[in-house]
Amino acid sequence: MTDFSDLMERVEKYNTLKSEGKLSREREGALDTFNEVMDLLESGVLRTAEPTDDDWQVNTWVKQGLMLGFPLGNVVVYNGCTDIHFADKDTFPLRKIDENAGFRVVPPAAGIRRGSHVGQGVILMQHGYANVGANIGDRTMVEGLAGSCCQIGEDSHLSDNTTIGGVLDPIGAYPVILGKNVFLGENSGVTEGTRLNDLVTLASGVHITRSTPVIDPIRGLAYTARGTQELHRIIVKLEDALFIYRVHDRVLVEKDPSYGPEIPMGAVVIPGTAISSMGTLKVTPMVTKYIKSADERSYALEEALRS
Repeated sequence: MTDFSDLMERVEKYNTLKSEGKLSREREGALDTFNEVMDLLESGVLRTAEPTDDDWQVNTWVKQGLMLGFPLGNVVVYNGCTDIHFADKDTFPLRKIDENAGFRVVPPAAGIRRGSHVGQGVILMQHGYANVGANIGDRTMVEGLAGSCCQIGEDSHLSDNTTIGGVLDPIGAYPVILGKNVFLGENSGVTEGTRLNDLVTLASGVHITRSTPVIDPIRGLAYTARGTQELHRIIVKLEDALFIYRVHDRVLVEKDPSYGPEIPMGAVVIPGTAISSMGTLKVTPMVTKYIKSADERSYALEEALRS
């Protein structure tokens, strides 16, 4: 395992100077440290968040090193391939890539920002964009926004106009985390530290935030920022039975409430609505199927949407 203790000490030193408003006094050393962090992020050796034996941990010192680039940078104008120009800090340009990079960035509007890792075989299609600190696994297709510091597993697919939320501040906040073989349909998105485990499928239009409960009638559960909760079913007698579901206050499996719901492996999630305690409608995505392999995905999603 690589020893980053020296780099960590330098990041902490310059971060202290930054908080004291004295960073400009040692700008050259701070800039060298910042660029070292960014190079290691791009190579995938460093990550802003990484898996542990049973959870994930946020590497706050890595994020602190990344964020040194904001006070160290100067705003410059970049000339595009057309009459369009871009203005950003010169410490956060688009990544430099060559023919040996092992991934594709398809014109005209896909891009990778400095400090993001893109694995082998990844394809970024218009309007795909990987923001700083993002880590995208091998062979993943990105056609939407991969927000800052997000962690996306191998062989996943983020369809057109999808949004993976980013997080730079607060420094210890969890990013959005996607497992392997995750599929997001068009115009769907996950933000505020929501976690999708391996093989999860979001149908078009599903959006999950920290405040979004996801109900699972199959298992009689609801997945919320508080954790896994019971789901009660009430039968309303009409000509045909109408089922109404209520999320019980009791939490069966607690989790850190600072990040969004965690959706279990293989869940197929479609859009839904529910009636709040105030009598208003709210977005409540629903698990309708579980799959065990990516080969089942297309059929299971179509069947779920038609049923």
